[in-house]
Amino acid sequence: MDTRTNYMIAPTDTHLGPSVRLEVLVLDGDFCCDDRDAWTADQFNASIVKAREGKRPLIVGSLIVPMNNHGVSVIDDVSFTDNSSWIRCRRFRIGVRIMPGSHFGARIQEAVSESFTVKDHRGELYKKHYPPLLTDNIWRLKNIGKDGPIDKRLESEGIRNVQEFLKLNTIDPEKLRALVGMSDKLWSATLNHAKTCDMGRKCYVFKAAGCDITFNPIGEILTARIGDQTFPLHELLPQQLFHVKHLATQAYQLWDQLEEVTTEMPHAANKSLIQSGRQPSDSQESMISSGSQNAKYLDYTGTATSSAAAAMSTNSSSTSDSAAATSANDDAMFWTPSIPPDDLFGWQNSSGCWDQVD
Repeated sequence: MDTRTNYMIAPTDTHLGPSVRLEVLVLDGDFCCDDRDAWTADQFNASIVKAREGKRPLIVGSLIVPMNNHGVSVIDDVSFTDNSSWIRCRRFRIGVRIMPGSHFGARIQEAVSESFTVKDHRGELYKKHYPPLLTDNIWRLKNIGKDGPIDKRLESEGIRNVQEFLKLNTIDPEKLRALVGMSDKLWSATLNHAKTCDMGRKCYVFKAAGCDITFNPIGEILTARIGDQTFPLHELLPQQLFHVKHLATQAYQLWDQLEEVTTEMPHAANKSLIQSGRQPSDSQESMISSGSQNAKYLDYTGTATSSAAAAMSTNSSSTSDSAAATSANDDAMFWTPSIPPDDLFGWQNSSGCWDQVD
């Protein structure tokens, strides 16, 4: 286009041979911000943005392209290597000019694009997952940064993914809380985020003489199989519950050796204790049984297992007395698995304690 007449120049009159090349450049987003459509070559050159010191070239790809006799060039491969947040206006423009030395004649004015923001993908690598996967790295959880102090402390203890994080919360919540070192508010957000994970269909079975215990992937007991019967925890008598917990302690130490099985239905997502009308304390965060089974199951969760230990001291009482004690205190399902056994116990020689409560 001849700017003096505003008429298109005929291709035969442009004298543009195959040697003409165009150069693709990055310009400051403020260039021509007053909507002027005319600028000098010096003004254009002064607005070229160079890469930051120590960085790669700001754009890479097909930066030198030929122009045919009809004044057409195709730019099909250009990529930015840096974002635009470090310049004052935080925006770039694309500029195109005739390569110096490839054209001699009337000045051909440079082409300039609209301004735009360039973002990078580095943030994608550090994004949190909603919901997280059991196999996700710990730093995918809220308030835990990649390679940050919390991430490093947990990794030093072998806690590298969400499954190991939640399993430690089941086994020893006080240790996990100490490793994390967050305020109550941040800790609640992080733990609740972790508990939204999909636990899939896998279960883990620990087999002992007379009793098999089934765990979900984060170490919560689902059922105890005693003889030919399978019981959820809330149906066990206090003495039975105590010894199941003792076996669970052994199972945690041998976790990698447990038998892995697959259930027909996926495990339900963990529900916060707040949903059951209770505020969780540090000790209450260790749930020996999954709080996600059903509403009735939640009714049996709430306090530490001191009541179970007390029931052991009065195990000379009848089965009906034990049942009454259990019904009088439904909140006996939280557990810190450091309870020492007070004596040896065998399932075979204790048939009297397995009478099922009506």
